[in-house]
Amino acid sequence: MTMTANALGRVLVVDDELGPRESLRMLLKPSYAIQTAENGRTALDLLRRFQPDVVIMDIKMPEMDGLELLRHVKRADPSIEVVMITAYASLETVRHALTHGAFEYLIKPFSRQDLEDVVHRALERRQAELGAKGQVARLVEEMRKLSSKTRELEEAARQEAIEQSLRVTQLSILREISRTIVGHLDPQHVTAAITEQLRAALGYDRVEIVPEVPADVDRNDPAVVACVIRDIQGPLGHLVIDNRSSRRGIDPGERELLEMLSEYLAIALRNSRLYGEIADTKQRLEQTISSAGEAIISVSPDDRIEKWNPAAERIFGCTAAQAIGRPITDMLPRRDYAEARRRLADGTPRHEFQTTATAGQPRPIELAVTLSALHGRHGSLEGLIAIVRDITAQREVEKQLHQSEKLTALGQLAGGIAHDFNNLLQAILGYAQLMKQSLHDTQFVGRSLNVVEAAAVDGAETVRRIQQFARLRPDGPPVGVDVNQSVHDAVAMIRPRLEEKIARDNRPLDLRLDLGTIETINGRPAALTELMTNLLLNALDAMPDGGTLTVTTRGDPGRSVVLAVTDTGIGMAEAVRRRIFEPFFSTKGEGGSGLGLSMVYAIVRRHGGDIRVDSEPGRGATFTLTFPVASEPVGTEPDSALPRARRPARVLLVDDDPKVLGTLTEILRSVGHSVTAAASGGAALNAYGPGRFDVLLTNLGMAGMNGWELAERLRRVDADIAILLITGWGLRDEEHGRLKTLKIRKCLFKPVRPGELDSAIQDALAPA
Repeated sequence: MTMTANALGRVLVVDDELGPRESLRMLLKPSYAIQTAENGRTALDLLRRFQPDVVIMDIKMPEMDGLELLRHVKRADPSIEVVMITAYASLETVRHALTHGAFEYLIKPFSRQDLEDVVHRALERRQAELGAKGQVARLVEEMRKLSSKTRELEEAARQEAIEQSLRVTQLSILREISRTIVGHLDPQHVTAAITEQLRAALGYDRVEIVPEVPADVDRNDPAVVACVIRDIQGPLGHLVIDNRSSRRGIDPGERELLEMLSEYLAIALRNSRLYGEIADTKQRLEQTISSAGEAIISVSPDDRIEKWNPAAERIFGCTAAQAIGRPITDMLPRRDYAEARRRLADGTPRHEFQTTATAGQPRPIELAVTLSALHGRHGSLEGLIAIVRDITAQREVEKQLHQSEKLTALGQLAGGIAHDFNNLLQAILGYAQLMKQSLHDTQFVGRSLNVVEAAAVDGAETVRRIQQFARLRPDGPPVGVDVNQSVHDAVAMIRPRLEEKIARDNRPLDLRLDLGTIETINGRPAALTELMTNLLLNALDAMPDGGTLTVTTRGDPGRSVVLAVTDTGIGMAEAVRRRIFEPFFSTKGEGGSGLGLSMVYAIVRRHGGDIRVDSEPGRGATFTLTFPVASEPVGTEPDSALPRARRPARVLLVDDDPKVLGTLTEILRSVGHSVTAAASGGAALNAYGPGRFDVLLTNLGMAGMNGWELAERLRRVDADIAILLITGWGLRDEEHGRLKTLKIRKCLFKPVRPGELDSAIQDALAPA
């Protein structure tokens, strides 16, 4: 009697979460012997003691994840069937699970019926594999018995000459049938070949292999033989020999051989069914590859494309017929592919990289590539699998969200900036009114003017930091940066937020600076200020109940500069800490985009630095940044620069704000320049005449005709006049190329000081 899979089944459930683990145990307990494990280490210990038939495991587990545990299980006993459970049904998960020998995978949530079905099928395949091993041993034993029987028959043939010819013929047929069984796996082909050989060689009227014996067949009829085809798992069919038409009886010797043959048929039919399952699995995998959203490309050892799925056609705009046989470097950049291939040849199982493909593309496409090695039995690299995902749209979204993050930060700072500007305007307005009342008190007027000037300078500095933060003022090439100054700039940016938070929440919140003596680093001041601003704002958000925010700098002379930002806030768990720099990962819900710290990480890496996070729940967090010191002075002016002689210039000045126009006119005239003032672009064109002016100085943002339009119209009639722009808005990234196209000498940012304005005029007068 064959035992059922359920009676024999031993199932091990592995999940680091108690709820899912116990739920699976309760569902399977009525039908199977169950053991559970909370992690991979416990599971491997139970593997030896419990000896499970099936292991059900979650893919996402700490310490040892499901894929690593799968490899350990398969090394311990390849016949153990493994079912993977995941909440993330990506093609990458499917590929890894199937590649490493998983039987099946379930996607959360799943029904009880799905669970029972997959466990039942896993046990069936487990017993089939164990049964196949037993059948091999049985076949060897039967062949040994056959050899013994052959000797007995040969001996009997010598003794009984009448039976010799029959026995030799029967043995010959049996050998031929055995060769057919071994050489063919298709079930219909096996059945047809065997029945035809038996019918033709031995002259039987009818030979059939059927699921059940026909009802009209009498097993006691001497002209009929019905043999059960059976293996350890149960009946597979019946071999029926029917000579009723000719009424030729079948002698006992033939019956014995037919009984023996049925045992071989069981092996053949079982193998053919397994072959069919393999073919079905292959078909499902091919369908999965064909319907995948990612390009799946098979690459030969000599780096040529062998397989090309529909997603690859869509991503690269190239049909399979056009792609197969071509070098993979026609599709992927040669340098990136060569580096990934070198890593795989050195033993790395897979390598992931991101790149930009331009060859043969109407526009560049951003790609995320996973390259996996296909090794032969002796470890040699026999090919590669490339999984390619088009992330062009994702990159565009990231850029938009990046800008959104900046705008959100600026929005948070707007209230504080308004507070600062109102204080500055209060000082300027108050002292201006007092000076009007005390015009004859020269000492008081002098002190008041100093206060007004200082307030205006502070306001200009605030605007400068905001423009650099929003990338409206160019960074320029890398320069020597004092990290301590970047800290001070960032603190100035977030101080209004800090003060507002203290006043609103009524919680103690202390900011401490411990800035040591450090060397300069190579970098961009605005980017480092943006980095510091993000870290400080994150730290404030992490202290809802108040606390202490500490910024520390120290140096390792000649080697590095170390910056640490420490808060005493809520801290973070290890799982959060590991993902803190991933784009779009946020613990703030809808209040955060998940890009702030990813921007910090990107800026640190662009400066050749490193960043580390130390944190525990309830114990705050420390972000430690390390930058290499500047190897040589950067961005300095040569000491040998000689002062140059000043030249007065004929300036056409354009601004639609009367106060600004009047102020700039007075400043330029005070240093000896001749100024023609125009209150609009149209007025400037009316005032212009060939050779009449040396320099055009125009505001950028004006009603009607703006500065760009004025410069374009003037360039059409005068290619030589020097043009300077002045703006209070700043410049967007895409506008810098426009400066070169129009041969704009310089763009000045309001408020501009008299010395800076005159220096720009002198530069414009110099030969280009």
